[in-house]
Amino acid sequence: MHVKEMLSLPSFAGSEVVAGSSHLDNEIESAMILEGADIQNWGRRNQLIISSYFALADLDAVGLGRFFRTMSTIGIGALAIKPGRAVDEIPREIVELCDDFDLPLIRLSPQVKYEAILMDVLGHVLDTNLTLLNRFYESHRHVMTLALKQPSISYILNTLKNSLMADTTYLDTQRDRRLSTNPARAAFTGYSFTRRDPSPYQTHAYFDARLFYRDASENASAGGRVASDEAAADASVPEMLDGADRAENALAIRIPSSDGVDYYLIIHSDGTELSQVDTMLVENIVSLLQIEILKQNAVKQKLFYQNNNTVHDLLLGRFSSEERVDEALALLNVDRFPLYEVLLVRSTLLDPSDTDRQDELHQAIRRRLRSAYPGIVYYVNGDRLLVLHNYRSELSGIDINEVQRILTKLHESSTLPLFTHFAVLSSSTDRYRLPEINNDVMNAYKLFDDSSYRDVSMRFDDLGIYKLLLGSDDHLQQEKLIDPRLTRMHDEQPELFNTLVRLCENGISYPKTAEELFLHPKTVRYRVERAHEVYRINVKNPNDYLQIILADKIYTLRKG
Repeated sequence: MHVKEMLSLPSFAGSEVVAGSSHLDNEIESAMILEGADIQNWGRRNQLIISSYFALADLDAVGLGRFFRTMSTIGIGALAIKPGRAVDEIPREIVELCDDFDLPLIRLSPQVKYEAILMDVLGHVLDTNLTLLNRFYESHRHVMTLALKQPSISYILNTLKNSLMADTTYLDTQRDRRLSTNPARAAFTGYSFTRRDPSPYQTHAYFDARLFYRDASENASAGGRVASDEAAADASVPEMLDGADRAENALAIRIPSSDGVDYYLIIHSDGTELSQVDTMLVENIVSLLQIEILKQNAVKQKLFYQNNNTVHDLLLGRFSSEERVDEALALLNVDRFPLYEVLLVRSTLLDPSDTDRQDELHQAIRRRLRSAYPGIVYYVNGDRLLVLHNYRSELSGIDINEVQRILTKLHESSTLPLFTHFAVLSSSTDRYRLPEINNDVMNAYKLFDDSSYRDVSMRFDDLGIYKLLLGSDDHLQQEKLIDPRLTRMHDEQPELFNTLVRLCENGISYPKTAEELFLHPKTVRYRVERAHEVYRINVKNPNDYLQIILADKIYTLRKG
């Protein structure tokens, strides 16, 4: 209850507010008799402190100032002093301190008994809590009954609207998906959230929301954005104000989820405070929405695994007939056009502690690729993402330069973990030769996926002479293509062979090669001279240079 309500209790008859009269809306949740000035050890927020002033009589000005500062820090709701025992009138310095710290000060009737005040205040609090408990039970029972009907999110929103008499909106920030009891209220073009301090009966995160709107002609092309922070987000969204015609206040509650996406329930009530009863209803509704999100995520996860396995089987040629291939492509909804291509993207996290964020990174890559190329499905395996694209003609195929631009943009994102990438795009084919182009990109991945090819995107069709190597599965025949001098060096002195490979890949840069191998540049030069002395290999000779690169690629394929 508020101080103003408390003053109407029988035991406060004849009392008088002598300070802090502008703060009679302070909450009172308990009462305590002051027996000592060590209030920091037992005081509680929203507490009524009752005193005869006896416990404060020996405090000097500094001690009194410290005592009232401590009460303010704790959040004491009000101070009531009963004159007669220690003082006949409340000292002026106490009145001034209560005014300074915005603390209601009540002069009690000298005839009132402490027991009467405690019984009145605590009895009222207990009755209020019992009433709230009953209302919570009724609200919870109603929501659980609603849950058995497996309602849609729209139905849940309308139920809450009818109870609060305010429009409500469900917001999925990742997809900018909005469901609302009033579409016009959900057509905001920008929004910022500022975290509220927690209050009783709130278990979820509550935010003061600021919603920005433009006129109807601009809404069609504008997208929503969010900035949220545990303390305050308003300062981080000045760009959202540009062109905004108006703004509205609202209340936003975060809906917990297991998929790392921020979901919110927005109550369009102009930011007014909820009553305790309404808060309990909202808490139950948010829990119901959480259950619905979990159900939807479970369905999406099941569909993901089903599609993931189907794409994998298509790429590996596990379907026994063309009819089965047709059925699988139809199931994936990628059977409209005649051409297919495969894009492989390997993303390596730079910080091992970010391992649990690999899926988050894959999702970001998939969203950007699907936005550019709608006709795609994918297979995910560890750090690899294989994208199967169905398209009409060469003009609508995947542009590897666009892929590189997308991935470079993701590198700049402050919300994603740091990573490196390697991407390779296959040539085009028909639906019945998908395993062939899958083999092409997988072999290219084995051939080029090392530290020398960080943040690179390439097309299989541009690999030139390397395609001769990739087109052969005969390792013995491939090894016959290696210069015998390099075969001896690889077998006898692999460290020397590796140094020459790194040097060639680095364009004969001794400092860069030394840095990569953790050597002194003079050591690299010594090894180059030894290779020339023992094996007659000269890295400055174009033919030997090419033979070193070719030998390394053949050995790489053999390891794969």
